[in-house]
Amino acid sequence: MSSLHWLVLFPYYFFTALTLFLAFSIVCRLTGIRISANPLATGAIVTGLIATALPLVSGYAQLGGYSWPPLVILLVVSLVLATVDTFLKSSLPLPLDEELEDV
Repeated sequence: MSSLHWLVLFPYYFFTALTLFLAFSIVCRLTGIRISANPLATGAIVTGLIATALPLVSGYAQLGGYSWPPLVILLVVSLVLATVDTFLKSSLPLPLDEELEDV
């Protein structure tokens, strides 16, 4: 198998980390945990990397199993979570809202 086949993991890793960041943000909003963006982003990135690579390393999944339909589902979930987070932002603000205003 060519080494270029491994490039299929980049979109999975990106959308997994994005979805996890949004999920962590929603959990923090609902539980009242006051946290900045850096720990949430770090946790999402590390967890996303583990969630993407661990099935391959452990032999549970094959590289060919990383196809487009699960990626589209991950994209839809991230859009739904972004919408929920946007609606919660006004009633349950977090310190990360001010940090992300500049981005």
